[in-house]
Formats: sequence, C-alpha cells, structure tokens
Amino acid sequence: SVPAVPGWDGRTISTQPMSVELIIKIGWNGVESSMDLVNSTILAQNTAGTGNNKKRRGLPADYKAVGCTTISTRVMCIFQADRQGAGETLETMFLQAPMTVQATWSLANMKVEGYEQLYGQLGQAGNTGFQLSCVVDDPNNRCSGLFSTQTSVHLVCQKPMGAQSPVSAYTIANIPIVIKHGWGGTTASMPLLASALTAFTTTGYKVASVYNPPSVTLKGFLSTEIQCHIIMMNTPVNYYFAICDVPFFIKSGWRGSTVDHTQYLNIISAYAAQGWELGGLIDLPDVELDGFTSIKSTIKLIFQAPASENGAGGN
Repeated sequence: SVPAVPGWDGRTISTQPMSVELIIKIGWNGVESSMDLVNSTILAQNTAGTGNNKKRRGLPADYKAVGCTTISTRVMCIFQADRQGAGETLETMFLQAPMTVQATWSLANMKVEGYEQLYGQLGQAGNTGFQLSCVVDDPNNRCSGLFSTQTSVHLVCQKPMGAQSPVSAYTIANIPIVIKHGWGGTTASMPLLASALTAFTTTGYKVASVYNPPSVTLKGFLSTEIQCHIIMMNTPVNYYFAICDVPFFIKSGWRGSTVDHTQYLNIISAYAAQGWELGGLIDLPDVELDGFTSIKSTIKLIFQAPASENGAGGN
C-alpha cells in the first residue's frame, strides 16, 4: 500500500512514461550511438523527468540485434509535471561532461575520473536558477588504453521560461551499493540509504536525481561495492520520503532480451496519485534466476513530497 503524505493537499503528480529507441553500433574501438532522439523527446514533453536504461554485463538489458554489430535498445523516460509550476513552459539546458573509466588488469576494481567537471557544471547551472531534472549515461564509449575507456554523462537542467528562479545549491551523497555473489545468484543492498536520506530531508534538502557511475571496488572474495551518487538539492522546506523495492524481469531470446516495465511503472503511478513525486530510480545489480530464459532483478524507487513550512520531513 502507498503511505500517506503527511498534510497532503490533494494534488496528484501527472506522470507519463515514454519509451525511446536508440540504435547502438558496436565496433573494435568502442560503442557509438546518438542522444538526439532522447533530447528531442525531453524537449517535446516539456516536463521534468528521469531516465532508465537497464544494463547487464555492459550492454542494455532491453535490446534486439538488428545487424552483425548493431542493436536496437529502449530507454524508458518517465516524465512528471512539476507540482509548483504545472503547465508552465520550461527552458531546458543540456550539459555534458567527459568521464574516464579505468580498470585494473583483473577487472575487479574500476575507478571513474571526471566528477569535478560534471558537478562543477551542475553548480554553474544552479547559480543561474536551473534545477537538475535527470542524469543520463551516454551509451557511447571508446577505448583509450588497455584498461581504459572514455564516455560522457549528460545533465538535463530546467527552469520556468523567462522567470527569475532562485539559485539551486547541490550536495552529493555517495551511498555504496553492497554486492554479494553466490552460487544461487547475486544480491545487492544499500544499508546506508535510509539514514542518509533522513539526514538530508530533515535539514532542507530533496533528491534532485541519481547517478550510478561504473565504479567497482573489490571488498572480499565474493563481495564488491559500487558507488551511487544521490544528488541532493537545497530547498526552503523539508521533505518526506519513501523507498520502494520493485522486482522486474528480463527474458532472453534468440536475438536479444526484453524487460517487463509494467510493475515498477504501476508503482510510480500509484504513488503519484497519492501526491508522491519520483525523486530517483536505482537499478540494483542483483540477479536471481527465474527459469531457463528469465532473470529477476530489483529497481529501488525513491519517492518524496514537500513538508509544510514547519514540517519535520524524513521517512
């Protein structure tokens, strides 16, 4: 059941999911694609949103082969109207920052470089009144060394057209995802997420977006950690939040695999009907076999809603 928002004013959150197709070409030197269709879809919808393109073993989970070195994949874009400015025309700013992924010879550890430029651009956008709506991984990457690849991360920032918007200040909470591998599958958890969100949402912050960099740190024989950046934005009021884990299924076929988006999209719609906006979506890297051609994994959804002027916020 959907928890009640304390002091809810009865406003629902208009939500529209939209699937966008991308064509990806795989070559010896990397992967090539274009973000133009995703960007034009964002501009056409004129609402804030988040994106989700699930990956397994470095490739999209929702794809089909359309050639020897070409695949077609789907990006699920989830658009939600801003509760304060529903119906307003938005001005959108697209920012892009290069990232370098460096692996060790065993591939057990991977580190990412480029955060300073990425979040530096976000700070500059915030100083001009733009608010972060979404962080999008670019599917393009190219080999830049024996154990190194280069890619890009896109920031989608928006503000009401022609309005004097207040400065948006951001801080980054790095919450690790703990992964444990076993014979029966792989589990993933975020034991520090709820306490971190409580600390921020009770002191004038809300979730702006989530970024999962492709970093990996070996913690033990069958244990690793990956980073998850929860991007928090300063707000004049506290926020309430709710966390919901939703299973989804990936079915493999002869020329690709498909993802059933129904269950988590239904959960998002149910929460939106009760006044909860989608703050972030985390695709956990857990894996559980569900038959010969199907696996089950988990999406962690973070919902949020503003408290009253003197409301405590939190969970």
